[in-house]
Amino acid sequence: MPDISAYNSLLGERLAAHLLRRTTFGPTKAQIQNAATKTPAEVISQLLTFSPFSTQPVDPLTNATWVNTIPTPATNTDDVELRMYVVAWWLNNMRTDNTLRTKMMLFLHQNWMVDDEAYSSHNIYDYLKLLEFYCLGSYKSLAKKMCRDNRMLIYLNGFQNTGNSPNENYAREFLELFTIGKGPQIAPGDYTNYTENDIKEAAKLLSGYVYDLNNTLTDPDTGIRYCRIVSSRHSTATKIFSSAFQNTSIPGSNTEVGIMNELDQFVTMVFNQQETARNICRKLYRFFVYREITPAVETDIIGPMATTLQTNNYNLTTVLSQLLQSRHFYDMDDATSSDNKVGALVKSPLDLLMQAVRFFNISPFDLSGNTPYTIWDDFYKTGLRENFLRNADMYLFSTSTVAGFPAFYSAPKWDRHWFDSSSITQRYYLGRILLENKRLPYSSSPIGVQIDIVQWVRNNISYPADGNAIVDEILNYLLPERPDTARRTYFLNQTLLGTLSLINWNNEWNNYINTGITTVVKPRLELFFKTVLYAQEYQLH
Repeated sequence: MPDISAYNSLLGERLAAHLLRRTTFGPTKAQIQNAATKTPAEVISQLLTFSPFSTQPVDPLTNATWVNTIPTPATNTDDVELRMYVVAWWLNNMRTDNTLRTKMMLFLHQNWMVDDEAYSSHNIYDYLKLLEFYCLGSYKSLAKKMCRDNRMLIYLNGFQNTGNSPNENYAREFLELFTIGKGPQIAPGDYTNYTENDIKEAAKLLSGYVYDLNNTLTDPDTGIRYCRIVSSRHSTATKIFSSAFQNTSIPGSNTEVGIMNELDQFVTMVFNQQETARNICRKLYRFFVYREITPAVETDIIGPMATTLQTNNYNLTTVLSQLLQSRHFYDMDDATSSDNKVGALVKSPLDLLMQAVRFFNISPFDLSGNTPYTIWDDFYKTGLRENFLRNADMYLFSTSTVAGFPAFYSAPKWDRHWFDSSSITQRYYLGRILLENKRLPYSSSPIGVQIDIVQWVRNNISYPADGNAIVDEILNYLLPERPDTARRTYFLNQTLLGTLSLINWNNEWNNYINTGITTVVKPRLELFFKTVLYAQEYQLH
């Protein structure tokens, strides 16, 4: 039976790697080894501890940030470029973050989706800072703050919503996608958890919020810029909700204080429903654990999680601690501990890319001639986002719908959406650009990065003169499960050694150490590592 109780034993390397792959964008060998000596509670405590980001986005034309100014770009006349540099800054934080922060920001981005296709780069930055502020805080508080977020107001037409001409776009997505979720349709316009009339009433309540072009207003709780309220554009009618919300009535107001009070009452009403907590917990479960939610998982995992979430004012830290410490997360709640959790999710393109970047310690700041333009424009903006992620169907801030990436919401494929005919080529190209003369981010570009695989093995494998040590350590740290004997033999004999014996390998490695000549060891190591990165097991975590 699914068991939400805590797993308290030391993790060991296999389960430590499982935890870190699911909660960060990929651990290094040293991080796995360190976590292996700790209990889940100890590692999770570290994952939940962080300070605010220490950097801000950089305009490569000036090598300085612009996000603290009013949004009239004086440093770069094309704000489209600046918007992309904000996304580049987020990618760089993913590369360096060893906590749950950026992974949870991705979770929240998926569940509060916006794009970057219009208006100011400043509100992209403010939106990401809002996600950072609440990534381990109250989902309920985030819901209230998001109603006044300039980026969201633009994306879902909230700034066009007035009392005299309600725009239902944001109100609809607030209920359907962001909070309580759509239940079975039991009557015309009745989706069990809410009705079409509830959407209309919510749209009236959410009227009067206006995008603040100059971004001069800041939220007193977060210090982050947010939108203005124009009382004359707000509906002062009493908003009456359906029996799904206990027929709650929220009186209208014509003052800013009163309008904010309406918002508080509305958010409280929605989050008082148990189904809101359950819907959020299902999203967390599919993001961190597994695609399928069986009736037993619904009862024994989602139910207790929802109680924890609601009891603690929707604090994400408490429910994540519960889920990530559970015996269920580590597949320790049935007789077979390797059948349906570890290595059971297809990696997103972002996970696939960042795991390689982080494991092999690839940094654009180490490039020769690493000008700000090379780092922020060539590597992050054009290379990672525009070339790799876009072609792999994970184009950040540019999804086709407000529902986000299908892998996170679309049954029955779920995460298997990441692995289809439109994206598979890009996934398998990763090994070539890292290990052949292709280079990341540009094919055959002298400014790109590659892994110096011989030097990396020399520095990171305990005894590289032994081919067994290379194969065992790499398979142990890069694949979610140890392969069986036949599969391991294939990696050793067919890719690393080829026509060499283990004795030959030892001799060739020692020859490299003595002479610096890599003629034999380099192509063998490149073939071995490409094979691992191409392996079906590496596509999973």
